Amino acid sequence: MTKHSPISRLSVSAAALLLAPFLAVQAMAAPQAPGVPDVASDEIDPSVIVFDQKAGSKEVRFSFVRLPHDGYVAIYGSDDEGKVTGDVLGYVPLEAGYHHNVTVEIEQELESGSTLWASLYRDDDGDRKLDKSEDSPFWPNGKPLENRFDVL
Repeated sequence: MTKHSPISRLSVSAAALLLAPFLAVQAMAAPQAPGVPDVASDEIDPSVIVFDQKAGSKEVRFSFVRLPHDGYVAIYGSDDEGKVTGDVLGYVPLEAGYHHNVTVEIEQELESGSTLWASLYRDDDGDRKLDKSEDSPFWPNGKPLENRFDVL
Protein backbone atom coordinates (compact mmCIF):
# COMPACT_ATOMS: atom_id res chain seq x y z
CA MET A 1 0.00 0.00 0.00
CA THR A 2 1.32 3.44 -0.92
CA LYS A 3 1.27 6.11 1.75
CA HIS A 4 0.58 9.71 0.75
CA SER A 5 1.74 12.46 2.98
CA PRO A 6 -0.76 15.13 4.07
CA ILE A 7 1.34 17.66 2.15
CA SER A 8 0.97 15.81 -1.19
CA ARG A 9 -2.82 15.54 -0.73
CA LEU A 10 -2.94 19.22 0.14
CA SER A 11 -0.93 20.07 -3.00
CA VAL A 12 -3.31 18.13 -5.23
CA SER A 13 -6.35 19.73 -3.57
CA ALA A 14 -4.86 23.22 -3.89
CA ALA A 15 -4.05 22.64 -7.56
CA ALA A 16 -7.61 21.47 -8.22
CA LEU A 17 -9.03 24.57 -6.50
CA LEU A 18 -6.77 26.86 -8.50
CA LEU A 19 -7.63 25.24 -11.84
CA ALA A 20 -11.40 24.87 -11.31
CA PRO A 21 -12.35 28.50 -12.18
CA PHE A 22 -10.10 28.43 -15.26
CA LEU A 23 -11.63 25.18 -16.51
CA ALA A 24 -15.17 26.43 -15.84
CA VAL A 25 -14.55 29.62 -17.85
CA GLN A 26 -13.04 27.61 -20.70
CA ALA A 27 -16.08 25.30 -20.80
CA MET A 28 -18.49 28.26 -20.87
CA ALA A 29 -16.53 29.99 -23.62
CA ALA A 30 -16.19 26.87 -25.77
CA PRO A 31 -17.63 27.46 -29.25
CA GLN A 32 -20.53 25.36 -30.45
CA ALA A 33 -19.49 22.27 -32.33
CA PRO A 34 -19.51 22.72 -36.11
CA GLY A 35 -22.65 21.41 -37.76
CA VAL A 36 -24.72 21.48 -34.54
CA PRO A 37 -27.58 23.99 -34.87
CA ASP A 38 -28.37 26.52 -32.17
CA VAL A 39 -31.28 25.44 -29.95
CA ALA A 40 -33.52 28.34 -31.04
CA SER A 41 -33.16 27.80 -34.75
CA ASP A 42 -35.20 26.76 -37.75
CA GLU A 43 -32.38 24.33 -38.56
CA ILE A 44 -33.57 21.75 -36.04
CA ASP A 45 -36.73 19.81 -36.71
CA PRO A 46 -39.48 19.75 -34.12
CA SER A 47 -39.95 16.25 -32.79
CA VAL A 48 -41.54 14.19 -30.03
CA ILE A 49 -41.06 10.75 -28.59
CA VAL A 50 -44.07 9.38 -26.76
CA PHE A 51 -44.80 5.77 -25.94
CA ASP A 52 -48.09 4.03 -25.24
CA GLN A 53 -49.61 5.18 -21.95
CA LYS A 54 -51.22 3.34 -19.03
CA ALA A 55 -54.95 3.72 -18.47
CA GLY A 56 -56.29 5.46 -15.38
CA SER A 57 -53.92 8.44 -15.35
CA LYS A 58 -54.81 12.07 -16.04
CA GLU A 59 -51.48 12.84 -17.65
CA VAL A 60 -49.47 11.91 -20.71
CA ARG A 61 -45.71 11.55 -20.39
CA PHE A 62 -43.36 12.32 -23.25
CA SER A 63 -39.86 10.92 -23.24
CA PHE A 64 -38.54 13.71 -25.44
CA VAL A 65 -39.71 16.95 -27.08
CA ARG A 66 -37.62 19.22 -29.30
CA LEU A 67 -38.84 22.66 -30.36
CA PRO A 68 -36.95 25.10 -32.59
CA HIS A 69 -38.96 28.00 -31.04
CA ASP A 70 -41.03 28.53 -27.89
CA GLY A 71 -44.26 26.60 -28.23
CA TYR A 72 -46.42 23.77 -27.01
CA VAL A 73 -46.87 20.05 -27.07
CA ALA A 74 -50.59 19.29 -27.38
CA ILE A 75 -52.63 16.10 -27.00
CA TYR A 76 -55.52 15.34 -29.34
CA GLY A 77 -58.24 12.74 -29.00
CA SER A 78 -59.43 10.41 -31.72
CA ASP A 79 -62.71 9.21 -33.16
CA ASP A 80 -63.99 5.61 -33.07
CA GLU A 81 -61.77 4.74 -36.04
CA GLY A 82 -58.63 6.11 -34.35
CA LYS A 83 -58.39 9.19 -36.56
CA VAL A 84 -57.33 12.46 -34.93
CA THR A 85 -60.07 14.89 -33.91
CA GLY A 86 -59.80 18.65 -33.56
CA ASP A 87 -60.24 18.56 -29.79
CA VAL A 88 -57.15 19.46 -27.74
CA LEU A 89 -57.31 17.43 -24.52
CA GLY A 90 -54.34 19.16 -22.92
CA TYR A 91 -51.10 20.99 -23.64
CA VAL A 92 -48.00 22.34 -21.94
CA PRO A 93 -45.95 25.41 -22.96
CA LEU A 94 -42.23 24.81 -23.50
CA GLU A 95 -39.27 27.02 -24.34
CA ALA A 96 -37.25 26.37 -27.46
CA GLY A 97 -34.86 23.50 -27.03
CA TYR A 98 -34.60 19.92 -25.93
CA HIS A 99 -36.87 18.58 -23.18
CA HIS A 100 -36.92 15.20 -21.46
CA ASN A 101 -39.72 13.65 -19.37
CA VAL A 102 -42.41 16.19 -20.25
CA THR A 103 -45.83 15.73 -18.64
CA VAL A 104 -49.09 17.04 -20.12
CA GLU A 105 -52.10 17.04 -17.82
CA ILE A 106 -55.52 16.29 -19.27
CA GLU A 107 -58.98 16.68 -17.71
CA GLN A 108 -60.19 13.11 -18.11
CA GLU A 109 -58.59 9.81 -17.19
CA LEU A 110 -56.93 7.88 -19.98
CA GLU A 111 -59.17 5.02 -21.06
CA SER A 112 -57.81 1.65 -22.08
CA GLY A 113 -58.14 1.05 -25.82
CA SER A 114 -58.22 4.73 -26.78
CA THR A 115 -55.89 6.33 -29.29
CA LEU A 116 -54.32 9.75 -28.77
CA TRP A 117 -52.19 12.02 -30.92
CA ALA A 118 -49.41 14.50 -30.13
CA SER A 119 -48.74 17.72 -32.03
CA LEU A 120 -46.37 20.65 -31.66
CA TYR A 121 -47.24 24.34 -32.00
CA ARG A 122 -45.21 27.53 -32.15
CA ASP A 123 -46.14 30.24 -29.60
CA ASP A 124 -46.54 33.00 -32.20
CA ASP A 125 -48.20 35.56 -29.92
CA GLY A 126 -45.96 34.90 -26.89
CA ASP A 127 -48.78 34.50 -24.37
CA ARG A 128 -47.91 30.87 -23.40
CA LYS A 129 -51.55 29.85 -24.00
CA LEU A 130 -52.36 27.59 -26.93
CA ASP A 131 -54.82 29.25 -29.27
CA LYS A 132 -54.96 27.48 -32.64
CA SER A 133 -56.18 30.69 -34.29
CA GLU A 134 -53.11 32.63 -33.03
CA ASP A 135 -50.39 29.95 -32.75
CA SER A 136 -49.13 27.96 -35.72
CA PRO A 137 -48.41 24.25 -35.98
CA PHE A 138 -44.88 23.13 -36.68
CA TRP A 139 -46.16 20.46 -39.07
CA PRO A 140 -48.06 20.96 -42.36
CA ASN A 141 -51.83 21.30 -42.07
CA GLY A 142 -51.53 21.45 -38.28
CA LYS A 143 -52.26 17.76 -38.01
CA PRO A 144 -50.07 15.23 -36.28
CA LEU A 145 -49.46 12.66 -38.98
CA GLU A 146 -47.28 10.09 -37.25
CA ASN A 147 -47.50 10.89 -33.55
CA ARG A 148 -50.12 8.39 -32.59
CA PHE A 149 -49.98 6.47 -29.32
CA ASP A 150 -52.36 4.14 -27.56
CA VAL A 151 -53.63 3.78 -24.02
CA LEU A 152 -53.19 0.28 -22.67
